[in-house]
This record gives sequence, structure tokens and C-alpha cells, in this order.
Amino acid sequence: MDFKLCHRSGVRYVSMLIFFCVAVSVISAVTHYSIPEEMEQGSVVANLALDLGLDAKSLGRRNMRLDVIANKRYLEINKDTGELFVSEKIDREYICNSKNPSCFLKMDVTIENPIRLFNIEVEIMDINDNAPFFRRDTMHLDISESTSPGERFSLPNAVDPDFGSNSVKNYHLSKNQHFALEIQTGRDGSKFADLIVKTSLDREKQAVHNLILTAVDGGVPTRTGTASIIVRVLDVNDNAPSFEKEKYVVDVMENSPIGSLVIKLNATDLDEGSNSEIVYSYSLYTSERTQKMFNLNPENGEIRVKEMINYEDLKLYEMEIIASDK
Repeated sequence: MDFKLCHRSGVRYVSMLIFFCVAVSVISAVTHYSIPEEMEQGSVVANLALDLGLDAKSLGRRNMRLDVIANKRYLEINKDTGELFVSEKIDREYICNSKNPSCFLKMDVTIENPIRLFNIEVEIMDINDNAPFFRRDTMHLDISESTSPGERFSLPNAVDPDFGSNSVKNYHLSKNQHFALEIQTGRDGSKFADLIVKTSLDREKQAVHNLILTAVDGGVPTRTGTASIIVRVLDVNDNAPSFEKEKYVVDVMENSPIGSLVIKLNATDLDEGSNSEIVYSYSLYTSERTQKMFNLNPENGEIRVKEMINYEDLKLYEMEIIASDK
């Protein structure tokens, strides 16, 4: 008894499996199409019915439908003509990674009476619809004026969502005397640039250099993006203080009150910051008698009467003052 029940169950199972395989005809070959991204809505991709060997007149009766796999429905089928058309603009950079060399929309086309299933894939080709851009519009670089020619400084690379030949291919630098570009290629084929110091920098002649960096893609026509590079030249102590005159002659009345101002020296230094701070002092060639009679303020260069001056004692005092960096 038990044997008969198992036997019947087995026959029923085999019958159902054979019925399903006969009822659904799956076309294993994949029908492939290629279209550029950004096609206008309504643009015809292909006559799907013709390519699949179907009678366009029977499509409405056979309930032809399109099922999109893991993608938004960007394509539709005209059930009157069997044409596959664009129902919404396709942005390749949105649906696929820009670094991926291939981008596909995978679909199933199903028709009934009898049921048939077709596999469709549409490759989305990249167009040059994006311009390169820099993540920062302005880049700041501090470079010492003592930097030797040939020194290099890395610059941030530009980004382009497009793929392959439509991505960034080159960089250009605005015309200038002191800097040049050297283009490098990464392992993944990406391009980036180094700023090269071409000639010696002199902060006292030009403290700031304003440059324009331009990224160019390989599309036809090309697209570009720009960023500003502001190079601030840092000071080194390469200038000595100097006086307006090499010699000063000052008349002082005898018996001038102690503390009376004789002269205020004003040396200048073309350097910047702490390198421009000046200290005043007597040189070794200034006699002790003179130093005893006059007081020199090392901070501001003021010379004042230190002791009462007697005309009969000495009519002329000579001194040599040194202005030096702190």
C-alpha cells in the first residue's frame, strides 16, 4: 500500500516538471545593444520585435512586457511597433561608477501565448557631458625664497565624472617666469600635476604669485576646469639693514640738558617679520669718550645727551653706528 502511494507521488512530480519546461520557452542568447548616454526621451534604440523574430501585429495580443533587472526603468517597448525606445534620459555617471569601463542595463522581455523569455542588455556609452573640476577653487602654497630651482610641489588633481578618453588628460599653467608644470600618470591612468620652481624667488621683488591651473579632458570638443594657485613667498634673512645716508652731521648746543634728543636714526630692512627687526649699537671704532657722552637706544635708534657737553673740552664727537638684524 505504501509503495503505491509513493509511486503515484513520484509520477505526479515528474509530470509537472515536464509540463513547465514545455510551457515556458527561454531564449538563452542575450540580445545586445549599445547607445550613448543622454539620448532624448522617445529616441528609438532598435526594433526589438524584428530583432527577436516576432510578429509586431501580435504583440498587443501576446501581452509583451519589459522587466528591468536591478535598474530604474529607462527604456520601454512600443507594443504597436515592437520598438525599444528611451523613456527617460540616461546619465551613465549616475547609474554606473565612472571608473568602470562598462555600463549595462539588463532586462528581460516576456511574451505570452506561448510564453517566451528573452534576455536583453543595453550598453550605455560615455559621452563628454562633464567638464573637469577641482574640489577647491583656490589653492594656497607657501614657498621659501631660498627654495632651489627644480624643487617640486604636489597639486590637487582635477576630477572628471566622465570615463576613458573623456576624463582628464592634461594640465596647463598660466604664463609666468618662475614656475612650470610636470604631468604625472598614476597606475590607474589618472593624471596629476607637480608645480616645479623654475627660477629663484625673491620675496622683496615679488611676495605673491597668482597662477591659474587648467585641467583639460580628452573629449571632442574638449572641456576644461580651472583653479587659482596663490603662491606666497616666505622670507629669509637675505637683506642687511641700511641707512638713508652714509654720514650724518648734527649740531648740538653746549650745556644741552641731559636726555636731550640729538638724532633719531631710522634704518630699514627689506626683509619681513622678525628678519626686519633692527638693533642699533656703537661700533668698535667709536671712542669710549663719545659713548660716555651720548646714549644710544638699541631699540629705536635714538641718540640722546648723556652728560653735560662743554664746548671747550671737545668741539667734535665722531661715532659709528651699526644697524643689524635681531
